[in-house]
Amino acid sequence: MKLTFAVLVLAAGLAGNAHARNPGESAQNCVHAESGRDGDIKLTNTCREQIFVMWCGDQKYTKKRCGDGPRGGFYTHSDNIDPGGETTAHVRDGGSFKYGACKGSISFGNDGEYKDGPNGQYRCLPR
Repeated sequence: MKLTFAVLVLAAGLAGNAHARNPGESAQNCVHAESGRDGDIKLTNTCREQIFVMWCGDQKYTKKRCGDGPRGGFYTHSDNIDPGGETTAHVRDGGSFKYGACKGSISFGNDGEYKDGPNGQYRCLPR
């Protein structure tokens, strides 16, 4: 009986955490973007919770441009960033660059974590 109760409590806690992973809220105000001399852009999470960023532009190591994202989306790249952490977008020196951010985490290839339109507008989706 105690084991069953413990399993149910644990399962309820995990279900609550899974929903909290992506509350469907923008994290744009959590991102500090800083351009380096080589054109690369460092994206730093300034908030106390995990976020994910998505970006596109004139990148160094891919021919994909804005609008070539998964499932016909605008953004081509994404990454999870822990609180205080950072990621780097490798942008050609002087190239264009656009990004967005949501609270929570993202899986490989945007499996429904956000919805983006052809002009770069996006909406964070709860999961």
